[in-house]
Amino acid sequence: MYEFSVPMPLYKEHFDKLTSINKEVKKSRITSLYFSMPTNSIDFTGFEQDRIKWNFDTSFEFWKPLIELSLNNNFDFIYVLNSPVIHYEHQKELYVKLEKLDKLINNLRILGANKIRVCNPQLIGYLNKNYPDIELYISTSTEIKVIKEYSNLFSEFKNIKNCVPSWDVNKNFKLLNNLRIKFPYIEIELMVNEGCLPGCPFRGIHNNWSNITTDCKYSEYFYTKEFITKNCGIKIDNNLAYYFANTNVIYPWEIDEYYKFGINNFKLVGRNSPEFMSGKYFNYYKHYLNGIDDIKNILNLPIRYFNHYHLNNKSINYLIKEIKPYLTDIKHFVKHGHLCSSICGNECNYCRKSAEKIQRFFNVKEKKEMKRTISMCKI
Repeated sequence: MYEFSVPMPLYKEHFDKLTSINKEVKKSRITSLYFSMPTNSIDFTGFEQDRIKWNFDTSFEFWKPLIELSLNNNFDFIYVLNSPVIHYEHQKELYVKLEKLDKLINNLRILGANKIRVCNPQLIGYLNKNYPDIELYISTSTEIKVIKEYSNLFSEFKNIKNCVPSWDVNKNFKLLNNLRIKFPYIEIELMVNEGCLPGCPFRGIHNNWSNITTDCKYSEYFYTKEFITKNCGIKIDNNLAYYFANTNVIYPWEIDEYYKFGINNFKLVGRNSPEFMSGKYFNYYKHYLNGIDDIKNILNLPIRYFNHYHLNNKSINYLIKEIKPYLTDIKHFVKHGHLCSSICGNECNYCRKSAEKIQRFFNVKEKKEMKRTISMCKI
């Protein structure tokens, strides 16, 4: 059985969608929900990443019924405090954040919620000292990619229960397998549908980003969010074929390869999408799990449904049955994925050759689309 974590629904009625999905699919279950309060919540501690902003200011009490509903429906509930921002002992705002953190932890404890997804080692140490009953889950935002780093982290904090490795190691099967063998007591969970640029040099500072505004009027492009996201997007759009060949997205038909290595926990993202608030995003979760049951269930769906980054880009209208034959084969990475960080584009051009095939497919598809838009009298 494959177990998935998804963002906690933001409306009570959306829980029915999760229940419905779990009843319909056969090989998978949504078993845990993760959540952090919106940036404009008065109880936002500052140890969270800035992911969503609600329509109005809220407090913990506003979200409490949904957390209770999560637990009452037998979902594991995970609160996310995964900002990698460094704090200094003489910062005045640190003491305010710690007071809010204490209030949050105690509010969660009352509900029976004691699982926290963290990133910053400072916070891990602080939680261990002051709240030893808390179960620690490690965020992908730690962005560590080397087994020695994981070994040092896990030896420093011995009560870690779960870890979502860096997005960039999704296809490093040798690393993932060795982590599972060396640390059998730590659950390895992989993020499947994020869609970030592999090897993105902006991901670290993106994880540090905050949309919280001040009265300061100074603005400079290099210190805006656009500098991060536009550069990332430009790199993808300039070579979309190579992106599809080289992406770290784990598609539904690839899940079995991870199971062979003893990995059966996965994470679906989407909470910062407007479609998540509307409830539509749960349809994409359903498509993903249906695809695990049988790829035939999703062959006629656009491949963008399985990539959070491109989900709303309707110009990427390629169906899975059309593009899948040209994508890279996950079995290549089972054998060679651990070498990608060292030889990609130099000693190995597997993804480059796949990209050439994808580009030819794009060109043929584009020509067909152009013909469809030309009026009959001009053909």
